[in-house]
Amino acid sequence: HSNRTIMLSTVALAPAFNAPAMRAPATRSAVTMFSEGDLGVLPPLGVYDPLGLIETRDMRRYEIMEIKHGRAAMLGFLHVIALHAGIRVPGYLSTSMDLKFEDVPAGCFASLEAVPTAGGLQIMILTCMQE
Repeated sequence: HSNRTIMLSTVALAPAFNAPAMRAPATRSAVTMFSEGDLGVLPPLGVYDPLGLIETRDMRRYEIMEIKHGRAAMLGFLHVIALHAGIRVPGYLSTSMDLKFEDVPAGCFASLEAVPTAGGLQIMILTCMQE
């Protein structure tokens, strides 16, 4: 019962990682998104942008990406906590190698070494496709 709840809650969180569709602005205008007193605008520098990239890029896209990656990092942190608490997904990680999820150690490098090479490639391909 608890594993089913975990899976359903994970599926429910999936929309939190999707950025809203963005449209290109009809006209380019001067960037005026920062003013004195805004978060990150500190005296005496103001906005630290030595290369002037803020004026040439749509910063809203980068803000959305930062929020998305922050949420993924928080989910990864909860995953590590759950592993160290002894919570494991039932079933097999690799049926051909007779490797169950519960057999994978909780340590960072030890768990990476326990995953078969084909599984590691699948994880990387899935991550690239999601990005």
